[in-house]
Amino acid sequence: MTSANPFDDIKSKALKLKRATATPAHEKMWTETRAALLWSAPAFSNILYSMMVDTLGNTVYWTEEVPIAATDDKYLYLNPTAFAKYSLDNRVFMVAHEIMHAILNHCGQMHLFNSRGKISYADGSTLPFDQQAMNIAADLVINDLLIESKIGKFHSDWLHEPKIANGHDSVADAYRKVYKKQEDGHGPKGKSFDEHLKPGTGEGKDPTQAQQDRNQTEWQTAVASSVNAARVRGDLPAGLDRFFKELLEPQVSWVDHIRTLFARRVGNSTSSWQTLDPQLVVRGIGAPGRMGNGADKIVVAVDTSGSISQGMMDQFMGEVGGIISDLNPRALFLIQCDAKVQELRECYDAEDLKGAKIKGGGGTDFIPVFDKVADEIGMPDVLVYLTDGYGQFPAKAPEYPVIWGSISPAGCVSYPFGDVVAVPMPAA
Repeated sequence: MTSANPFDDIKSKALKLKRATATPAHEKMWTETRAALLWSAPAFSNILYSMMVDTLGNTVYWTEEVPIAATDDKYLYLNPTAFAKYSLDNRVFMVAHEIMHAILNHCGQMHLFNSRGKISYADGSTLPFDQQAMNIAADLVINDLLIESKIGKFHSDWLHEPKIANGHDSVADAYRKVYKKQEDGHGPKGKSFDEHLKPGTGEGKDPTQAQQDRNQTEWQTAVASSVNAARVRGDLPAGLDRFFKELLEPQVSWVDHIRTLFARRVGNSTSSWQTLDPQLVVRGIGAPGRMGNGADKIVVAVDTSGSISQGMMDQFMGEVGGIISDLNPRALFLIQCDAKVQELRECYDAEDLKGAKIKGGGGTDFIPVFDKVADEIGMPDVLVYLTDGYGQFPAKAPEYPVIWGSISPAGCVSYPFGDVVAVPMPAA
């Protein structure tokens, strides 16, 4: 029989976290901590209750098998004995810290980086993945942001070296700084109070499956709602306000951004009354038709390794298809690829993009798409690629324009070349 509480089955899973019994004193301490969090950081409190609560309404998983605190990007884990040794303000800081990890999907990012063994950067460089260095990098970014925003109280034993990495850095950029400092023997001082668990720990899921199942739009909506409510009440510190604006409020919609890039990279088709639009003529409507082609060849690629759902693909193809239809390219190609090309299909019309079904589900490698373009398609006017950005990039940028439609949160992934458009896609 399946337990109603996802934590109850954790003993049979790989990490085998054992549930601890919290005493009445521990429960009282937790009640005080939640109340203080609600008072000092209501946006974080809202996320805890809306996104990190289990099926029975529990907001914490007590276990002695984490040092002090931990998260798997979904649930909060606390060691009752160790947690109780800190002041109320310290405890508020620690809980807000874990909530920030979950908001930023740090455990999921770490799992993906670890599975690929390295991190790629926009300048074309790569670094091998080191879990300890990544843990430190993520903690430095969050701790600095919470200190700046005066959320709870930072303990002097913990990690904070803004000269190495601070709240303005992405976790990938912070990792590069930490990694190089450790290579030089000058790594950050202090210690971490938390553990970054694999995604799915609380529900006993496979980490990769848990990461794929994460509803990023639901998280983004919950965060935006919590932030806006705190902003209206005047309860959002300036540091957090700046951070969440960068995370949640792109200045231009992704559709308009892609349309602008297409116009700049490709151009526009021309129309004339000398020929009527055949699709409207059959409906008895006279409208100017397109003369010639506004583009030669356009390639649309989709990362089908598992991060893109069918719903995401359908919406992306619908929006991009409308933009491409206006360009009337001479040839349009759809490529689906995970670790290898699963489909290369020439489309007769941009409408053909809308019926595409996902093919794939393996690892992620972007190189086969660029190889396929070079070998079988030739030089396109533009290639637009829908992906989460976690994969192997070509060592060298192609000679044609590339537009990355990135579903990952801003600042989480570095693309070595091309234009990047943040695509906040709904889950299927």
